[in-house]
Amino acid sequence: MTALDTETGDQRWRFYTDGPVRLAPAIWQGKVYFASDDGCMYCLDVEQGNLLWKQRAAPSQRKVMGNGRLISVGPARGGPVVADGRVYFAAGVWPFEGIFVYALDAGTGDVIWMNDRCGSLYLTHPHGAPSFGGPAPQGYCLIQGDRLVVPSSRAFPAFFDLETGKLTKFAFGYAGHGSVPGGWFVASDAEGRLVVDPEINLSLIHI
Repeated sequence: MTALDTETGDQRWRFYTDGPVRLAPAIWQGKVYFASDDGCMYCLDVEQGNLLWKQRAAPSQRKVMGNGRLISVGPARGGPVVADGRVYFAAGVWPFEGIFVYALDAGTGDVIWMNDRCGSLYLTHPHGAPSFGGPAPQGYCLIQGDRLVVPSSRAFPAFFDLETGKLTKFAFGYAGHGSVPGGWFVASDAEGRLVVDPEINLSLIHI
């Protein structure tokens, strides 16, 4: 993670993690929040780049090769979103290795809630057959009203209650042979309707 001077382009500071940082950080009250493929969420001081706290998402310390890099079996690819003194993020891309969704105190990094129970859901998969699986967080998380929206790459986003962390809705979205795919990017319109990957021309989805 690198900070540059906006006037000169000179490097202000640089911070290294133990894996690739694939998503842009969130900035809040002088702090920088970002997730890494090493399976951790980091909080740095925005001025000096000093580490304020670090929270490991996945309990396993195992490493695997991912996109040509050595990464955690629970890479943190659910990009952080900050609201009301909390930072939310998600980790894990292989449901059978565990999926972990967090709400942390944005100041201290203390865990407010953690959901590690959505990686072994029994539901219909893209090929139309029921089996075990779950969301695979990849993309920028979004707060929509009282829900945390977690993009799941090609699957439909997962929805979690902001206060309890309970999974409220998820489906692969491919029932009917791939009719409703998801994406890494989600947004809400002015009426609070969810927009999924507008760059691939999907219509508004009411949920």
